[in-house]
Amino acid sequence: MAQVVTYTMEAFVEDVKEIFRTERDPHVQAKAVAAHMKELLAVPGWLEEKLELAEDGGYGRYDLYLDEDSGHPGNGWYLMASVQKPGQDNLPHDHGTTWVVYGVYDGAIRQRKWRWAFPGEGVSQAQIVEHGSFTQRNGNVAYFMPGEIHDTLNVVDGRSLVVRLESQKLDRVTRFQYNPQTGAMTVMDR
Repeated sequence: MAQVVTYTMEAFVEDVKEIFRTERDPHVQAKAVAAHMKELLAVPGWLEEKLELAEDGGYGRYDLYLDEDSGHPGNGWYLMASVQKPGQDNLPHDHGTTWVVYGVYDGAIRQRKWRWAFPGEGVSQAQIVEHGSFTQRNGNVAYFMPGEIHDTLNVVDGRSLVVRLESQKLDRVTRFQYNPQTGAMTVMDR
């Protein structure tokens, strides 16, 4: 009888370590990590097992892995999961000098992208404006490069399970949150 090999979170971690060990270009890193995350998300049951998650509830953030020896732009890449409530959202934000990969394990989240617009571009004062959105569903992966501005929204009636890899743990970098209504730009708490 042939043995079936399943991609594991541990194999994913080793693949990410190899990417950081062999590749310096952050865009190539993010793209490669996204491809491996897509492979991991296709494996049923692994996240519920890691989180010991009940069928309902369990909202919050969960640490999955922290590597203090590699990452970009500095050491300390971080793998986490978030169990999002229906309608859970956040203000537009960036990730500073860090790139981040988002994968939807179960559910769906809307990602909106934002950019700065200046007078002469259809606005009277400098402000952020939405310039696109897409919905990530089960198995979909997206990444955001350093400085990109986005926000997320859980768009299902139940919870969404999202896996996120930060190329450097975000509580170690300066990043900003933006209020499109007021134009305010504030440093996010670490």
